[in-house]
Amino acid sequence: MRTFKMISAPVLVGVLTVSAMGIAPSVGATTIHQSTTSVAAHAVKPKIVKVAFKGAYKGTIAMLWSSTGVKATAVTGTGTATYLGKSKLAGTGSAPASNTCDPLTGTGTLIGAGSKLVLKIIAPSTSQACAAGQAAPTSVSVKGIAKVLSGTGKYKGVTGTLKFTGSFSIKSTTAGSSETDAFSAALNGVLSIKK
Repeated sequence: MRTFKMISAPVLVGVLTVSAMGIAPSVGATTIHQSTTSVAAHAVKPKIVKVAFKGAYKGTIAMLWSSTGVKATAVTGTGTATYLGKSKLAGTGSAPASNTCDPLTGTGTLIGAGSKLVLKIIAPSTSQACAAGQAAPTSVSVKGIAKVLSGTGKYKGVTGTLKFTGSFSIKSTTAGSSETDAFSAALNGVLSIKK
């Protein structure tokens, strides 16, 4: 019995020393796991703020015609929008221009008041450019949906989509020709921002 007690004592001291050094024995590991689970359960969920976005812009659209369609090489404008105040619009786009109404694709940015939105036109089936006449000169109307890819400043953590409408006129559709025309556009929708 004495021999058993003498061997037992160092073993007990060894276990206490390991625990004190921060190396948890198997019993302590269960306690640590429960503590981590408890902290995760009480994590604060981010707050989602809904913002009714409205924007209106006017500017110019530079176009280059080819045998397969038209490219909007530069779209620039100024206007106002929710949270952005007086702001600038910039973008590019393209359309096949094979029919009176054609799918529209493109990307753009809205920048103002230390904030920025990056947009991309989606849903080509409903995002279209439609000419009023069969031949130039004629007016063109655009409409569709743009997805918000990212945001900064007041729009940091933003998600959502914006509906857009716009119009401009064209003088010619001859392949190789280019022109710059006035345009106007409006955007609206509800965006979600993580706070």
